Amino acid sequence: MIAAPLPVNETERLNALEEYNILDTLPEVEFDDITRIASHVCGMPISLVTLLDQNRQWFKSKYGLDVGETPREQAFCGYTILDAEQPFIVPDSSKDERFADNALVTGEPYVAFYGGIPLVNPQGFVLGALCVIDHKPNNLNAEQLKTLQSLGRQIVALLELKRTLNQLSEKQIELKRAYEDLEKFAYMASHDLKSPLGNIVSLAYLIDDIAGDTLPEDAKEYLELINTSAFQLSHIIDGILEYSKSSQLLVDKKEAIIIPGLIKEIVSLLSLPKGFKVTWQQEARKIFTSRIALTQVLLNLISNAIKYNDKEDGMVDITFTEAKGIFTFSVKDNGPGISEGEQSKMFDLFERLKQSNGKKEGAGIGLSVVKRLVGKIGGEISVVSTVGQGSTFIFTVAGNRAQPALTN
Repeated sequence: MIAAPLPVNETERLNALEEYNILDTLPEVEFDDITRIASHVCGMPISLVTLLDQNRQWFKSKYGLDVGETPREQAFCGYTILDAEQPFIVPDSSKDERFADNALVTGEPYVAFYGGIPLVNPQGFVLGALCVIDHKPNNLNAEQLKTLQSLGRQIVALLELKRTLNQLSEKQIELKRAYEDLEKFAYMASHDLKSPLGNIVSLAYLIDDIAGDTLPEDAKEYLELINTSAFQLSHIIDGILEYSKSSQLLVDKKEAIIIPGLIKEIVSLLSLPKGFKVTWQQEARKIFTSRIALTQVLLNLISNAIKYNDKEDGMVDITFTEAKGIFTFSVKDNGPGISEGEQSKMFDLFERLKQSNGKKEGAGIGLSVVKRLVGKIGGEISVVSTVGQGSTFIFTVAGNRAQPALTN
């Protein structure tokens, strides 16, 4: 027996094989189908998908053979991987000095004929072979060789697909860990800020109680400024906590929701200014989605419309339509409107919109949470607005293809 020499790029080839994380994995029907087809097309009792690591040839798929691996020094496939361009054919191993006394020839599985197709990855490394084996001398015709080469390309394509899926899965795990760390940091940072901030507010009130009457006017103004700044910072911290928790909402827990009923519940939670009206479409449509996420989105948009409305007779009108399982919600108000420049950045985190009086309100977190939640329930959000006339927020939700719901 003459063992095959190592390829000139053996170290790089082994590194490439390792990247696939395929060695010692369980059998898979996609590979087993290929060895079954190869065996029948070539009329051979044995067909193998062989991958060669440092010390062995390991069979990802085997047809007509019970063992899962054999030593590399006995491997016919060790010769197949030496040439990425050509199949390796041994018509009669008993007459080939390289294999005549090979234990795989003189004993089980009694390899008399061997035909191997190199499995070449896109980077040019030969990972192993698709081979067929007979117990008697034999050969392959041109059509059988072409079929084996086609099947070999399919094996490589499967390996590439599995590697890509593995990489995506690893990236997803890394992103999830990074995101969890970020959420933990946001929570801890916000929590650690709340305590000293509370002390600042308490001390400001204490100073005002003890010495408020004796303080000069400018000192009183500074004290008021401290209070105002502290409360504003508190709102920002609360917003950070809200944003960090938005990904934890049970958006995967879906349920059937009658839309007008949900809107009615939300409006009942709000304190409407005198003369302010909230109207909504009464058609009892049913949607199947996350109640928590949809409630949070609608509550935020309606609350903003009420909070920033500058008209004596403020209004919000909510409508919804459904087509092919996609619901489109519209939340329209008659407030101050939003300029085009502000519209392009209003959903960004910490972006605070300038109001008609020139001041910026809020922590700049609510709408970024809304956008995030809408994305989690399979939709998108946009705004159409005219300064002085109002704004319409339009968002979609991937729900069921609903029928009008029963009103009882």
